[in-house]
Amino acid sequence: MEKIRELRVFVETEELSDRVWKYVAGWDDFARNTLGTELVNSLDSINTCIVESYSHKSHQGRMHYLYTARGALFKSFILLEKAGRRDLGAVKDFKESLGKLMPQINEYIQAQEHSG
Repeated sequence: MEKIRELRVFVETEELSDRVWKYVAGWDDFARNTLGTELVNSLDSINTCIVESYSHKSHQGRMHYLYTARGALFKSFILLEKAGRRDLGAVKDFKESLGKLMPQINEYIQAQEHSG
């Protein structure tokens, strides 16, 4: 388990999900219980799917969870855009952080695809 904690993509997704969680905690009840919950769950999924991929022995199992992590990242982008349209605060910083994660996740996926 210690090795996964050394992965940059793991550390950065964990830090981002914690930052967004703290931010969403300040939203009003309706926003937090609808969009906020889904956003936090989506961001947490990026990180937890990376961990789940690490635990699988089969190549197919690992790849399934890595593709799911990337899907959660895309979902998080959409949810942040919704938050911005609904005037729930400055989400630009979070979107930029997500944008930096995309190449990292893609790089990690490619490395795992070729490790077979």
